[in-house]
Amino acid sequence: MATGSRLEQLLSRIFDGAREGLRGDLDPEDYAKRIKIFMFDMCDWKDDLERLAALFNNPDQQDDEAASVSLIGFLYHAVPHLNAAARLLLDDVGDPFSQAEGPDKVPGTAKGRGKRARRAP
Repeated sequence: MATGSRLEQLLSRIFDGAREGLRGDLDPEDYAKRIKIFMFDMCDWKDDLERLAALFNNPDQQDDEAASVSLIGFLYHAVPHLNAAARLLLDDVGDPFSQAEGPDKVPGTAKGRGKRARRAP
């Protein structure tokens, strides 16, 4: 078990619970390394999350540029870590918003506005 913070200990237990079959398939050192990487990917963006939470809780406290920096910084830093953590914990989570299904399936795109979208003849 992790000897770090209570959060890291919790994350380690979550990983163990979700990946209990993996422990027997891997060398103990490799398994411990995966847990360590998972914990890193779940914790490294904590400061970004706190800045984003401050923005969401007090949207009038920052000007547009500062809010943009907070939001874009979160997306650039946290999303890759979350993707990596999801692959470690869940193997393949897929991307339900991927355009692999075509632009008609993606909300908010020109073609993906559903039945309410009207196209010119």
